[in-house]
Amino acid sequence: MSASDSRPCQRTQTGYQLSVLAVFWPYIRPWRVQVAAATTVLVIVALVLLSLGRGLAYLVDQGLGAGEPALLDRAVLITLGLGFVIGMGSYLRMSILNYVAEQIMASVRRALFSHVLTLPIHWFETAKTGDVLARLNADTAVVQTVLASTVSMAVRNVILLIGGLVLVVLSSAKMSVVVAAVVPVVVIPLVVLAKRLRVASLAAQNALGELSAEAEESLTGIHTVMSFAQNEQVMDKFDKRLKQALLAALSRVRLRAALSGFVIFMVIAGVAIILWIGGRDLLAGTISAGDLSSFIFYAFLVASSTGNLSELGGELQRAAGAADRIATLLAVAPQPDEALKHLSLEPSDKGITVAFTDAGFTYPGRPDVPVLRNISFTAEPGQKVAIVGPSGSGKTTLFQLLLRFYPLQTGQIAFNGVDTSQVGLAELRSFIGLVPQEPALFSVTIAENIAFGRPDASREEIKAAARQAAAHDFIQRLDGGYDALVGEKGVRLSGGQRQRIAIARAILSNPALLLLDEATSALDSVSEAAIQRAFQELTVGRTSLVIAHRLSTVIDADKIIVMAEGRIVDIGRHEYLMVNSDLYRELAARQLG
Repeated sequence: MSASDSRPCQRTQTGYQLSVLAVFWPYIRPWRVQVAAATTVLVIVALVLLSLGRGLAYLVDQGLGAGEPALLDRAVLITLGLGFVIGMGSYLRMSILNYVAEQIMASVRRALFSHVLTLPIHWFETAKTGDVLARLNADTAVVQTVLASTVSMAVRNVILLIGGLVLVVLSSAKMSVVVAAVVPVVVIPLVVLAKRLRVASLAAQNALGELSAEAEESLTGIHTVMSFAQNEQVMDKFDKRLKQALLAALSRVRLRAALSGFVIFMVIAGVAIILWIGGRDLLAGTISAGDLSSFIFYAFLVASSTGNLSELGGELQRAAGAADRIATLLAVAPQPDEALKHLSLEPSDKGITVAFTDAGFTYPGRPDVPVLRNISFTAEPGQKVAIVGPSGSGKTTLFQLLLRFYPLQTGQIAFNGVDTSQVGLAELRSFIGLVPQEPALFSVTIAENIAFGRPDASREEIKAAARQAAAHDFIQRLDGGYDALVGEKGVRLSGGQRQRIAIARAILSNPALLLLDEATSALDSVSEAAIQRAFQELTVGRTSLVIAHRLSTVIDADKIIVMAEGRIVDIGRHEYLMVNSDLYRELAARQLG
């Protein structure tokens, strides 16, 4: 999968169709009874509206023309009754469809978010979070509007248009000639403009997604923006994206306006011709005043329906663009889990043995640059294995492969002799506890962050994990203690505090394998000493892999792996490496004096 997988597909340049809205059919299907009920109500209301024209003709000819007040009174009462039916029908239609649309979009948003959570890590490396959020919120909102009102309004106007045309034609042969001449003149330019509008609508949605991505990225890095006093630079970038979004939106607006204006002009011209023909027939005595009134009613009904359809067509094209972006995201293949080949992974009484055998790897985005080459080593239960080396040597990549964020290209990783590629992702990761160098906290309480890996943990278990991570004391001093909110991404805590929360989270999950990516890098010396003591207790009976940039934290490791340029260059304890490894000795000289 390439970086392009995160971008909207380009098929629309050759003309995607409104059929892309069919992607929502699986979510509509459970509500088909309600949709059918709303459609029935809609058809009844449309037929009632169409009947008013013939009723008007009867009223004019038989009531007003014959001078019968009683008939006029009955006609008014009937009209009021029909108006009530139309009003109640509109209420029912809107109530049902809006309820269904809300339910459908909730299901779509859930499915979309659930799908995003299954995507491979390398997809997120090229995707823009703001654009993903725009698809999840703005694009689904556009489709929701269409499902709630636009589609039903379009159906109603189609019924009124067809019904009005049929009734006009049935009333006069001359009218059929006028309709046959006017309809192609209206429809052909409509189709041409609609194609251009489809492309413009998708371009506007994409530009809005880019704008959201720009804003999200700037707000995420607001501390960096302000510390470098680059507010103006960020604003300039936002302005650039905003102008692009504005130009795209204005292009769509101009096309919609042109479409609407052209259709309205042509329809009114057709109505004028109909009135001209009907008026001449009235003067010639070939039709009655009631028939002419009916002509006028249906002519304006046809005109208004056609004008509305041109407006609704623009909304449908906009929704098609939004649906295309949603469908593109849903089409991204999730990370394969090989569900049919899963093997059960059971730790032995002694824990988990981790074995790399001739492992080789290159990142999907850089297939020509090997990151790991022929990596082979074993970590036994209870062992603390440290991984050291210069930046870029492949240390963090080892952890990503253990968590199966990426598939190995060559070789094997095994837990207790079982190939991890044959183990289900959720099961595999349930055995692993990760403490990253830059831990991610969520905008909830401290207790909820610690219990993220074990949501059912009791408060006492949470506190015990915090004590082991040397976090209990500072938590108690916070206003609210364990119920204190950490802010977005833990902004209310210091770097060291965030790291201790992450360590407590790993401790509480009670993993068989601990992955510590420079887990004490942000701690002061007192806290680091406390954490080291906690780790000594924590690693008993567990396999621990520790990425270390500070050699002082891993001198006591059972095994130290020295890496350079994606290869293992030396393995041994500290004393052995100080004598036999030039690279390790160089690293030690820089850090240990």
